[in-house]
Amino acid sequence: MSLAETRAETFAGPSCRGLPSATDVLSAALACVRWNVEEYRTFSAGPGARTHHAGDGGRFLLVETGRVRVTSAALDAPQELRAGHYLLLPRGGEHHLVVLEDAVVHSADLSADSPDAVRLLRAMPAAVLACCLLARDPFVADVLQQISREVSAQRPGSAPVVAALANVVTTAALRSWAESGCGSAEVLRGMLRDDDVARALSAIHADPGAAWTVDRLARLALSSRTVFAERFRRAVGQTPVAYLARFRMEEAKRLLQVQRHDASVTDIATSLGYASDAAFIRAFRRHTGTAPGRWRQLSEDDREDGRAANRGELDARSTVPPRIAATAPTA
Repeated sequence: MSLAETRAETFAGPSCRGLPSATDVLSAALACVRWNVEEYRTFSAGPGARTHHAGDGGRFLLVETGRVRVTSAALDAPQELRAGHYLLLPRGGEHHLVVLEDAVVHSADLSADSPDAVRLLRAMPAAVLACCLLARDPFVADVLQQISREVSAQRPGSAPVVAALANVVTTAALRSWAESGCGSAEVLRGMLRDDDVARALSAIHADPGAAWTVDRLARLALSSRTVFAERFRRAVGQTPVAYLARFRMEEAKRLLQVQRHDASVTDIATSLGYASDAAFIRAFRRHTGTAPGRWRQLSEDDREDGRAANRGELDARSTVPPRIAATAPTA
């Protein structure tokens, strides 16, 4: 190409402080989401190998090759992940992974690095799945290879390099998830589309058990009831009442898992704003198809199965300085 045919292009970096043009709200959202990487692991294993992980921070799993199944309270049902699939658990939680076919899996323990990131991560669903990430963004495979080289070499300064590369992977995955048209992605974008709606969402996330009404949320958003309801629906894709009900149920599932020995169904119902156990149980059954007690028991059964010892078991909780674990041997 001749110099005369060369076309210069400029790129303006996004800011999470100011709203972008309507055509690229997503850039501002992704600019806000930056992670500290507490631990990074790559492991390869054969069928039957299992991992168990529990933690309050965020975590991602990316299947480079093979096929695995993940069980978590953040998921409505066990999720099969194939090569190129990326799963993010923004708020962490206990989960089990079982290898179904020879697999290479990348994982990282994450924490948000700013109040802006925390606000947006609270708006995300409990689980974010980006299918076919490697097909949508082939460059991610090169990034994974570079991460593996850094992990294997254990050079001085590897930790921040791995953290930066892991952020590239996660940003690409969140973009893929949002572009795929997932309804839940609208919540993330809604937080940036409308600052007043963002205040209402943040209030729900901070205290889902409060006696929220559309009128009360509208006052937080400095709007009339009618105007707020329409702005909320336009930004989030759901009515305030529907969103509150769904968020409470997702929180109920998390509490049933995390506090399984410390909190009764009555305690959880009360903490989430339900006037009676019966009302809570009806709502939970509508959301999950089963009663809270039964769901908790099934969840415990899954955990016990996930802990079963076998020759292929891998420990996902190792801490290899500088908290970057090298590739585990094939099971």
